[in-house]
Amino acid sequence: MFSFSFLFGSCSTKECCVYPELAEFHGEWELVKVVNGFAQLEWEGDEIPYKETLIINGETGTITFQRDDVAAEISAIEIKVEGGNDAIILKDWNEYQWYWFDESEGKTQLVLYQRAPLSAILADGSNFYYSKK
Repeated sequence: MFSFSFLFGSCSTKECCVYPELAEFHGEWELVKVVNGFAQLEWEGDEIPYKETLIINGETGTITFQRDDVAAEISAIEIKVEGGNDAIILKDWNEYQWYWFDESEGKTQLVLYQRAPLSAILADGSNFYYSKK
């Protein structure tokens, strides 16, 4: 009886469970560049007037927008197609952001298009480039 409970009792703890669709997003991402959609103005590094970090938790399915080291906004997320493009759905706000991954200087960047309400499509929104910390 002891060996039976030892064998099966040792497997009761849950291993890390990152949702497969969030695996490539999981982690902390630092804002490194903003490109304004209409005017095509670019801000990089210290030109950006604030520091922003995204914390995407693939285990809980949440995103935290952290501005100047303060957790400003948190939402549950899911990955879907919205408006014909891949999008991160911000479930708690009924908004979405289109996304894609870009390579720059040998690093993968997560690019998020400006937020929009679900079922709406923005024209000339800004692109936000994040590098993984």
